[in-house]
Amino acid sequence: MKVIGISSGLSYNGYTANLIRVALQTAANQGALVEEIYLPDYEVKICKGCCNCLAKGKCGIIDDLELLRQKLAKADGIIIGTQAFGNEPDPAMQNFINRIGFYNQFTGSLADKYILAIATTETFDAVKAARRLTGLTSGYFKSGFVSGVLGFNVRWDQIEHYPNYLGETERLTIKLVSDINCQRQFQFYGFFERLANRMFRVAQVKQLVETNKNGKMEAVYRELSAKGWLGVLPRETGSKINVTATAQS
Repeated sequence: MKVIGISSGLSYNGYTANLIRVALQTAANQGALVEEIYLPDYEVKICKGCCNCLAKGKCGIIDDLELLRQKLAKADGIIIGTQAFGNEPDPAMQNFINRIGFYNQFTGSLADKYILAIATTETFDAVKAARRLTGLTSGYFKSGFVSGVLGFNVRWDQIEHYPNYLGETERLTIKLVSDINCQRQFQFYGFFERLANRMFRVAQVKQLVETNKNGKMEAVYRELSAKGWLGVLPRETGSKINVTATAQS
């Protein structure tokens, strides 16, 4: 089992990065092979809207995105964390999700991943920011399995002063590993969003892909065809959000 931890924020030793490391150590203690990714160490440029990913299956911008995409493709679980700016992920994380999540939205290329989302803030609305991180594995046809969402309101103290936050992180990381091991299926949470996609959006996406299968959406067409998703609708087993745990200082 491979679990990747991705964090962004203003400091490599900040609240979020430290919590991601706590989570990765917990996953390692449960037998997982782990890897840490600190986004500011990688070059991820702003999306240009060229849609080359939809046509070619690879982003047309020369930077580190494809390297990160390959790492995620090999992972079973993703622990993702951000510093919250208001109720949004920080700019670096938003850009990363926009870049890597666009192709997944149409193809479900990350729909087999289990995800734990974590956000920290010195103000409020950390949980809302964390929920937005789950968009990394969201798709029209199918979404990833969300094992947990954590939002922590912190102050200027060190994260070690918040043992309950560390405990919640460890608890949901153990749950993430357990969900992966037993291949837990989330049947009901996120039902209405999945139903809306199934009834309306999927048909529109199919038509769009079919119309542009020899051009702007060629790569999407190939991947969806290989999965059999352009014929009979896939059986929905994933969900958007399963558990939301909040912690207030």
